[in-house]
Amino acid sequence: MKRRTFIQTPAAAIASTILCPAVLAQEAFPTKPVRFVIPSAPGGVSDAVARAYGERMAKSLKQPMLIENMPGAGTLLAVRNVLKAPADGYSMIVSANTIVTLPHVDKGAGYMPNDFTGVAYLSKMPMALVVGADSPYKTLADLITAAKNAPGTLSFASVGIGTTSHLPVELLAQSAAIKLQLIPYKGIPLAIPDVSAGRVTLMMGTAPSVAELIKAGKLRALAVTSETRSPSFPNVPSFSELGHEEATYELFLGFMAPARLPASVRKILADAVEEAKKDPDLRKRLEGLGQELPTQATPEQFNAFLRREEEKMKKVVQQANIQIAPR
Repeated sequence: MKRRTFIQTPAAAIASTILCPAVLAQEAFPTKPVRFVIPSAPGGVSDAVARAYGERMAKSLKQPMLIENMPGAGTLLAVRNVLKAPADGYSMIVSANTIVTLPHVDKGAGYMPNDFTGVAYLSKMPMALVVGADSPYKTLADLITAAKNAPGTLSFASVGIGTTSHLPVELLAQSAAIKLQLIPYKGIPLAIPDVSAGRVTLMMGTAPSVAELIKAGKLRALAVTSETRSPSFPNVPSFSELGHEEATYELFLGFMAPARLPASVRKILADAVEEAKKDPDLRKRLEGLGQELPTQATPEQFNAFLRREEEKMKKVVQQANIQIAPR
């Protein structure tokens, strides 16, 4: 790597060596492309968000941002790849909530959340609890009452144990003291027809996956997981509004790096993200993806959020005894 030089005269060189030798040890960042590892296939929301930020960060950092899609093993392939990379800021993972919850669900994950540091909070979006348009449940209260009257008979679609389509439902179940039956699917698009037809009672969906179906009258949204009503679902009450504050849930996307990342490098990357957020075109692009900008603007705030998220979801996992076999 090229070293940053502050020396203009021999006298200054001598003085800086004596007075501040650490200056000479500093290295410029970045001096080569930065790699964004995405634990999903191209075309998904995390992929689109990463590309949107990457285009703008490349301009401010004067280096290309390389997108590397690495799906597999429930995000573990990508997680392990980044953890093995040098903690120099040139490899980051674009992560969702699973990065802080998976180790508590899968004892064979091979890492703990504190092996990573949060670099920047990119975006967030609520999830909507939806039922079929012809469902007898018109409100969340209707659904909860039915679930209490017949424990374990109402079902919900999920793409896997401990995922973002599972744990928000478990949060609600614990808040409302109800029991629901999990029906596994290989993808949300495969689950939607069964929920629409009423073969499965409900599911949690993001705006990109369910908003148009709600508008088309094929699904009905009963509540959203955000603390307040969401711009993506302005006419749908929030769980908090309906008395289930414990069920609030933000589906976030953020840059994470190995915990040994130097603070100075983390700040450079975080500042580039915050600069990108000022771009009106980026905001419009994120809005089109059903994303909202978070209030957390610094790495310290993002990491505090991650710690709260981990503690909240660890409690849910333990209380429900959620575990999957090691991979």
